[in-house]
Amino acid sequence: MPPLLAAAALGAAFLLSRRAAPSRESVLPLSRAVADQEKALDRAAARAFPLTPDQERRIGARIDARLSREAAPRPGSPAAARAARWSRLGRLAESSPLVTRFRGRYVFRTTLRGGVNAFAVPGGYVYATDALLRRFPKDDDALLFVLGHELGHVELGHCADAYRLTAASDPAREVLGGALSLGRLFVELHFSPTQELEADAFSVRLLRSLGRDPRAGLRVFDGLGLRAGGNVKRGPGEVAAEGLADYFRTHPGAWERRAALERDIEETR
Repeated sequence: MPPLLAAAALGAAFLLSRRAAPSRESVLPLSRAVADQEKALDRAAARAFPLTPDQERRIGARIDARLSREAAPRPGSPAAARAARWSRLGRLAESSPLVTRFRGRYVFRTTLRGGVNAFAVPGGYVYATDALLRRFPKDDDALLFVLGHELGHVELGHCADAYRLTAASDPAREVLGGALSLGRLFVELHFSPTQELEADAFSVRLLRSLGRDPRAGLRVFDGLGLRAGGNVKRGPGEVAAEGLADYFRTHPGAWERRAALERDIEETR
């Protein structure tokens, strides 16, 4: 974050915190505007290094080749059966008319490593950890929401933006240059809070297009512990601190994300 923007955000957050009945909502528009401005600068710079779908695919294929060799489910194991389910649901999600960038070329994989998570890398490679699949053993719509979210990151260009400027001559070099791990990948693949909300909204539209219930997204949030707390009021110091914390946090807060999802669900009825 540029120093002047950081100072402005902190100062404005402090002034807003002096209002009666301060809340996180009072500083969120400011912190989000700062984050969006920074991301817009990144996107503007990225346009100087255009990345075609084929180039993005080659980058993703190199990353996938490393990841897919690590902790893959053993054939015939329960984890392999869960991986087959993930792939089957992935094909269903990919059939949505909203999916165009790598339609017919998406690859859906699972890994035994890592906690409860899912992620997409450039080029249409979509991963889920076995821990995530165990969390939703019978709720196909919940996993479709997760798939829709990750497909959204690819289809909306978030993955391409995240890697475009990693290295001037080879965007995959920095990631592949060291020991590739899920932790390292998550550090490299940073999405703004706004992009996370955009991916949620994309998933709502995708489930609607498939005739599925997008309220499954709320079950996903519940299953991941992203429950909105009833107490959003904060003291002055907490409000000022949270104004900056919102900027540095990759994912929006649970209360904000649920509220946005519920709005998206209502608007797409």
